[in-house]
Amino acid sequence: MWFFVALAGHLMNAFVFLTDKAFVEKIFPNPRALAFISGISGVFTFALFPWFLTGGPPDAIAASVISGVVSVIALVFFFTAVGRDEISRVVPAIGSLTPLWTFLLSWYFLGERLSGNMLAAFLFLVLGGVVIAFRSFSSVFQRKEISLFILEILVGFLFAVGFVSQKYGFNGLDDMSSFLWARTGGVFAALPLLWFSSVRAHLRFSAIRAGGARKGALYAVSRIFAGISPLVITVAISFGSATLVNALQGIQYVFLYLLAVLFSRRFPGIFKEELEHSVIFQKAIALILIFSGIFLASWQ
Repeated sequence: MWFFVALAGHLMNAFVFLTDKAFVEKIFPNPRALAFISGISGVFTFALFPWFLTGGPPDAIAASVISGVVSVIALVFFFTAVGRDEISRVVPAIGSLTPLWTFLLSWYFLGERLSGNMLAAFLFLVLGGVVIAFRSFSSVFQRKEISLFILEILVGFLFAVGFVSQKYGFNGLDDMSSFLWARTGGVFAALPLLWFSSVRAHLRFSAIRAGGARKGALYAVSRIFAGISPLVITVAISFGSATLVNALQGIQYVFLYLLAVLFSRRFPGIFKEELEHSVIFQKAIALILIFSGIFLASWQ
């Protein structure tokens, strides 16, 4: 069950990541503004508190809240990285680093161990992510943008901390309660961002209104998916391995690249994707590795 739930969540994220590039480029050029909107959207889950929010061990509640706080902080740096490079370079780069950090943190803090098919699946998925992200890493070093590489490492680490903290929260709380505590942490982490005048300036949504109904509809669908996907992935983590759920985000790269190519023809000023034979061959090898890992993971 967790396998298909994780796939659904990652597919939603692929669409969210792609539209985030447009928002960072044209609508919300300030990463803090987009991170604020993503974090503050957790207030809509407060309506569920009377039915699903429960108490529990203090360490489990703290871990869940920390998960939400760290996730918002990670988004600030993530949107900063997205604004500096192609979305199909940044996301695979961060996506190939996050499972590695998750594996290490889960091994140390959760005592999680992978064996047999699951270990092989993890290795295939991570290797596929590294291959598909090789273009990003090599480009960063060729352009000597070491700061971008360090930023991607930091974002991968922060996302991993958020996932592992959430999994720790599941160990002491029921799934929905842990999720709600995490969203509470996200809201409290987002509020300080209002201190920045640039964030407050972008909350008028004038850019969206100026773009008409089509841009507004795209933004609405993206935010709906952005709100649903964390819950879907949270459910997957609660039933399965945090390490493997993260590693399965390799499927994002498939849809992200295909959607980016499609959008690059419609919006060349925002999405620029390389279609050389060498790039296509590299991605084909990566996809073979990723689908091999997915096949092995589905046999759990």
